[in-house]
Amino acid sequence: MDSEVMTLGALAILVAGGWLIDVLSHRGSSPLQRRMASQIKKSAETIRGAPLS
Repeated sequence: MDSEVMTLGALAILVAGGWLIDVLSHRGSSPLQRRMASQIKKSAETIRGAPLS
């Protein structure tokens, strides 16, 4: 019983640590995200300026 509790505790710490690292490493947007946002804006501008058929 005690080893099961220790195993679950260690797993919980491992998961929480992984989540924390993931959160801290994604603070800023990546270059890919910035390029995609820029492309979406350009596409939206093009669609807005397109003449209606």
